Amino acid sequence: MKRLLKYQFLPLIMVIAACGGGSSAPQATQPPVAVVVPKGLLIEITSQDQLVQSVRQSFTQVTADNMARMNANEMVIDAVSADSPAADGNYTTTYTLEASVDEHDYVKYDGSHLFIAPSRSMDCCFIVDDRAMAVADIAISDSIPVGGGDSERSIRILATDAQLATANEVATIPLSDNRTVEGLYNNASQLVSISSSGWWGGFGDAFADPAIWQGQTTALDIYDISDVTNPDREMQLVFQGGFVSSRKQGDMVYLVARHTPQVEGYIYYPDEQQAAQNEALLNDLSIDEMLPVMSVNGVESALLSVSDCRIADPDNSLAPESSGFPTMTLLVAVDLAKQSVAKTACYLEPTSGIYVSDNAIYLAQVEYTETDVRTLVHSYSLSAELDYLGSGVAAGALALSGNQDFRINEHAGYLRMVTSQRTGNSDDRIDHRLSVLKLAADKPQLDTVATLPNTQRTAAIGKPNEDLYGARFFGDRLYLVTFEQIDPLYVIDLSTPLDPQIAGELSVTGFSDFLHPVSDDLLLGLGQDEEGLVKLELFNIESLTAPFSLGSKSLVAGADWSYSEARYNRHAFTYQIIDETTDRFSIPVSVGFYSDTAPYTEEQRLMLFEIDSKNRPAAASIVEVGQLKADIEQWWGTPLQRAVFDDDAVFYINGSTVWSTLWSDPERRNGPF
Repeated sequence: MKRLLKYQFLPLIMVIAACGGGSSAPQATQPPVAVVVPKGLLIEITSQDQLVQSVRQSFTQVTADNMARMNANEMVIDAVSADSPAADGNYTTTYTLEASVDEHDYVKYDGSHLFIAPSRSMDCCFIVDDRAMAVADIAISDSIPVGGGDSERSIRILATDAQLATANEVATIPLSDNRTVEGLYNNASQLVSISSSGWWGGFGDAFADPAIWQGQTTALDIYDISDVTNPDREMQLVFQGGFVSSRKQGDMVYLVARHTPQVEGYIYYPDEQQAAQNEALLNDLSIDEMLPVMSVNGVESALLSVSDCRIADPDNSLAPESSGFPTMTLLVAVDLAKQSVAKTACYLEPTSGIYVSDNAIYLAQVEYTETDVRTLVHSYSLSAELDYLGSGVAAGALALSGNQDFRINEHAGYLRMVTSQRTGNSDDRIDHRLSVLKLAADKPQLDTVATLPNTQRTAAIGKPNEDLYGARFFGDRLYLVTFEQIDPLYVIDLSTPLDPQIAGELSVTGFSDFLHPVSDDLLLGLGQDEEGLVKLELFNIESLTAPFSLGSKSLVAGADWSYSEARYNRHAFTYQIIDETTDRFSIPVSVGFYSDTAPYTEEQRLMLFEIDSKNRPAAASIVEVGQLKADIEQWWGTPLQRAVFDDDAVFYINGSTVWSTLWSDPERRNGPF
């Protein structure tokens, strides 16, 4: 994959010509030529007054009308692109689709130890009380209690035996009750924990509300696990800002957070008298109250400076109609080797989420007007410098909740994204559009270089009234699944980036939300059948123009209801390449059974499958190997579920409890651990 390069503007060097022809006459000195550096949509804030005025103005323009427009559609992105799933040696790790970019998850595995965090995502109906907290109030001693106790929440560390498929707990890391663990990372002899003062699930409508992001804090803890039985914390970073997402590449962790300055007494939906009070409060707002602070091992300092922040240039052709937003989007690069914050960047515009490629961080900004919708994307380098690379725009909204975030992807220097837009036409209420963008050579801007449909290729993506479900970029191909009553699978040829085209189409019953490329010739779909049950389907895609189904399989036989977290969360999907003929994968499934003579029952299972004969695509098939059941009584919701393969061993993590088996003998179950 080619890297998107940061622009380098070299200063002009003036050369004074020597005297010609032996003449000693003085030469006229040429005036210096000013070098004009092209600007992108986001421009650097150059003074404290500029930042103060921008924040004050942003507060006043957040009205009930534009809040309603944003609330209707903005969702958090947690996107990846299309490389092979992560694996190391003979064991699997977190399913990520950028080979060099890791993602946080509540379960991590290093080949010999399982690390399981008690994420509040496993708990039903729990929302942390997000009171305003100063950095001084969240020192290290407050974040992790010194004492023990059964009531304390802890990160579990379990040693595994892959030959016997067993596990035993060797240590715990106690956690404070006032923090939510969002996920973990492994980094050689380090374990990294990311936590926040509040948990808001998938955010939903709350994501666009500036008030939500007041008083929240994010923490990153680094533990030395060279002696895994005695983990020792080496560093704790705490900063003001609510956690959104993260990525890890090498020794660098990139945190994305949102921060709204605390304005005591400010009312977001004021009457006339309250509006006057708001204005007075904003006039008293100082720069120190606006900029977030951090604490590293209890030592407080500024998280960023004024010049680290950017706002939209109102003179730029891409500028939004209403520029500025009181909630700062923060990018924080943390160097795990140096145990320090390498760089922080921020911008003061609405953010509907992020996408991280192999070499860039993209912030998406969905903008709604009275007549239209478009998506702005702002690009930063995936490096310790977090350099601003440029911005671009695509018509339509980038709808990116759950596994829908596969709709954006960077490949070979091109950014591809699939957007959707309401039409107001009851006969065809929604349109879908592919946009291809490329970084300009002469300025920090992402130019649109191709779209589909277009004037030459007018065929629509999807039949009338079909929503977009599954999407997956895979090199020079894009697979899309639209659905209303049947499931058309579209194959889009991107081999000529400036001329994308619909190459093939296949209609089957049901639909797929999640698509996994098995090989250049095979595509695996996970979704729902016509009865509403979880379904797997294998597609032959050898021919771009004539894809066909190799068969589908509804899970579980006899079930009246079923659900799989993997349809909406890729981390619940585990996949491993075994050899040229066979791959292994697992799907967690919750199933319900109704009966006139017995009460309703619900079971949670990890279903084990193989892709057989993948080297003969016309004969390839899905083979069920076995099932691993979790014996739990769950009266509300469904806990998070994960699986890890290590040689022949399978470890099934349901909530914070572990069961295990051998792939060769799935009927023999070990646990719970």
